[in-house]
Amino acid sequence: MRILVFIDHMAGGGAARVTSVMCNGLVQRGYEVLLAYNGQRNTRYALHEHVRRIDNTVLRRGKNHWAGVVLLIERVRRYKQIIRKEQPHVIIGVEPEPYLYARLASIGLGIPVIAVDHTSYRRKQHWFTHWIRWRAYRWANKVSILSHADEAILGKHIPQKIVIHNPLSFPICETETQRDKIILCVGRHDAWEVKGIDRMLRIWKAICPSHPEWQLVIAGIKQDEGLPPQVTFLGEVQDMPTLYQRTAIFALPSRVEGFPMSLLEAGSQGCCCIAFALGKVTEEIYENSKSGIIVPDDDEQEFAVQLNRLMDDADLRKSFSQKIREEMRRFSVEQFIDAWEQICNEVCRV
Repeated sequence: MRILVFIDHMAGGGAARVTSVMCNGLVQRGYEVLLAYNGQRNTRYALHEHVRRIDNTVLRRGKNHWAGVVLLIERVRRYKQIIRKEQPHVIIGVEPEPYLYARLASIGLGIPVIAVDHTSYRRKQHWFTHWIRWRAYRWANKVSILSHADEAILGKHIPQKIVIHNPLSFPICETETQRDKIILCVGRHDAWEVKGIDRMLRIWKAICPSHPEWQLVIAGIKQDEGLPPQVTFLGEVQDMPTLYQRTAIFALPSRVEGFPMSLLEAGSQGCCCIAFALGKVTEEIYENSKSGIIVPDDDEQEFAVQLNRLMDDADLRKSFSQKIREEMRRFSVEQFIDAWEQICNEVCRV
């Protein structure tokens, strides 16, 4: 089976990371996989040598409304050139706009198209993106979403939807490691508020005076000025598994997440985890009171109370560290590729 995957770019982000895992896994199972993306941007995630890369770069000319219309037409034309040349058995469009271009470009060709969405339906987006997710996804043969929480939001609106959770990025750390008194958060500058870094700093300011031996470490963001007490911004970290393995507590203060990769990563490496509920998404990753702590959304005071509890109780942290690693086995790459193998075969048999 020849599978053609369209995505905007592979330069970073959860969608690109998961797409690399999907493409690599399908190639290793004997499928022919072609990945079309903007080749002018760096590829951050490793791709198997047998994943064939295709440059589908089309640049916008101008910033006005008509430039956007021209861009859409040119991208659909470029997608159609690729589809006609490669003759895939199935097309996968990752994220709303690449899906829409692929769907329009494949009209009349009889090729099934799968839409892949990597954003929570609780998150407000541009009107055009919103229209694609709630309307144009109806034209897809299948729509992959990240969580049962999003499945509940959509209800019967898109009947062909299927939940495929994100997979683990790293092998589960099976050994006990020496953990420093670090509370770790992961974020990026362009999503400071979405990732809740602002409210994590507020929470930390309230509790840090009573815990002088602890440090708040924020990876993914670089900041050198105006740092609060006991706070370190690391910037981009190349070796995240090692950082997770020496971290005592991982905190997820995000306001919105599709299916948080950082929480999966931290749990797989044995971090004791605390997170907001994220509209029940967190409950799909680990069970409250058994393998981590889930705080009601937006309750910063309770987050601070529970974080204090973890900082003061080493035995509780160790218990959560052991139990969450068992939870993470449900998100193996093998199960993720099983799901994609099944969905590709299903749409091709229709």
